[in-house]
Amino acid sequence: MAQSSGSNGAADAGGGVRVKTLPNGVRVLSERMPGATSVALGVWIRAGSRDERDEVAGITHLMEHMLFKGTPDRDALKIAQEFEGIGAQENAATGEEYTMLFARFLPEHVGSAMEIMSDMIRRPTLADLEREREVIVEEIRMYEDRPDQMADEYLASLVFHGDGLGKSIIGSAETVRGVDHDTLMSFHDNTYNGSNVFVVAAGNLDPEELERMAEESLGGLPQGESSHRGSRVEKPDSRFFYKYKDTEQYHVALGSLGLPAKSEDRYAMAALNNVLGGGMSSRLFQEVREKRGLAYAVFSFHEGFSDAGANKIYVGSTTGNVEEAVQVIAEQLRGIQEEKIGEEELRRTREQLKSQTLMALENTSARMTRMGRSVITGAELLTPEEISNRIESVTAEDIQRLAREHLKPERMYLSAVGPEELDLGRFLNEN
Repeated sequence: MAQSSGSNGAADAGGGVRVKTLPNGVRVLSERMPGATSVALGVWIRAGSRDERDEVAGITHLMEHMLFKGTPDRDALKIAQEFEGIGAQENAATGEEYTMLFARFLPEHVGSAMEIMSDMIRRPTLADLEREREVIVEEIRMYEDRPDQMADEYLASLVFHGDGLGKSIIGSAETVRGVDHDTLMSFHDNTYNGSNVFVVAAGNLDPEELERMAEESLGGLPQGESSHRGSRVEKPDSRFFYKYKDTEQYHVALGSLGLPAKSEDRYAMAALNNVLGGGMSSRLFQEVREKRGLAYAVFSFHEGFSDAGANKIYVGSTTGNVEEAVQVIAEQLRGIQEEKIGEEELRRTREQLKSQTLMALENTSARMTRMGRSVITGAELLTPEEISNRIESVTAEDIQRLAREHLKPERMYLSAVGPEELDLGRFLNEN
């Protein structure tokens, strides 16, 4: 990742980002933004739902919750009070490939925030484990009340069948309740090590001072071994899945295998999804919602991981309209393969992507997240000018090529949640 050496053993990671590797393997990435009024600090751990054994599914997310339950020097209340005492906005997240603890605060509080977060990462007591397990069971039930979320999870299990990327991030009530104190502590000790931990910060900060603080706070972590990944996707018995739920709306997710986050085609894939279902002028929005009134929500997007990716389309419609909505989506998928997009549509798409991507970089949290995702997925860090140039280089031929490679309806998967089983798969099989 590092490209050239700098002072204090640090190096240029590209995109204006500095990286230093501490003796125990912890990497510190920083991006100085002198005009910013805040600092966004994240501690990223290379541990996500894809790395879990089936019998402990959800343990990574459970560990994220337990980071806030206390350390030998701070109970849960004191952690909350200390974050609030420096005016920080703090939170955490678990994904398929990472766990992240983060906070945003004023520049003078970098040292305090680093000390609190490092203590949480290094020395969780796992207090109130039984109670927190039940909190997560309630969270699982909450997601089960969201049929759009269910459709997305069922789609992931089809697209990434047989691979950890197809697992639910949150696990099940059974597996979460089965994680005891010793199992969770063993997971922490084997995972939260120098090779898997990254300190990432963006904003009005001194990179060398951040590196000194990180070494002081996290230099005692054992080096350990870095986790290794490789997707092992298999074909499911069926490309289609239906789940009964007594809902007012019928929720449908369609998808296919996509590209890794570091792919050279990632900006062309973003452009393809923008044309297809990325905004109010997109083809799906116009054809499904505006012209026919078949749905309120319809959109498409691409998710990129370290070694794989997925294209996803979502539509929420009534039982009476959903078949026509899926038929129209299939027609649009075929249309974007058969005919190259025009110059005006391409120009509009490029401008949308540039605006969305570059305006987000004004935010310290977005900059921090960009660096963290990069180090987890191996995606190249680019300057705003380089990003703009990559987007401008996307051609109509690139978009058509990726549509033909990844969006053939007869190769796509479909999951549905609704009050009546319908043969929606037939629209993907028709030519």
